[in-house]
Amino acid sequence: MIRLFITLPVIVALIIFAACNQAPVELSWLQWKWTSSPGVLALLVAALFYATGSASAWIVVLRQMRRARRAEQELRTLRARLPADDAAGARPPGLASAPADSPMVQAYAAGQPAMTQPAAPSTGGMAVTEAPVTTERPPAS
Repeated sequence: MIRLFITLPVIVALIIFAACNQAPVELSWLQWKWTSSPGVLALLVAALFYATGSASAWIVVLRQMRRARRAEQELRTLRARLPADDAAGARPPGLASAPADSPMVQAYAAGQPAMTQPAAPSTGGMAVTEAPVTTERPPAS
């Protein structure tokens, strides 16, 4: 959509330029000479650049599509090499990154909630002692 907002004003400006400059002018390049209006020449040059840009963009897209096809083929080959027990899903699908002997994986496979031990609060390596709670108020001065 943003390309349309960029391309449309350029095309409109080129058409207006071609409409305003219709008088024939003698043009030359090296030893060739011809008569044309500057507006028509501008439209032809714009069309040439547009075609060149489109062709270069398609070359990049085609390369990426070829890479994607190669990657998909490699993925199919690697999946075909997997042993049957790994392909069948030895682990539950939701816990594929956890170690197989993890208590969470075993509890998940058994359908029971896992028993976890609460972590001790971190003290940063310092000994923490609790002060006794007092209900006395300090004397008023």
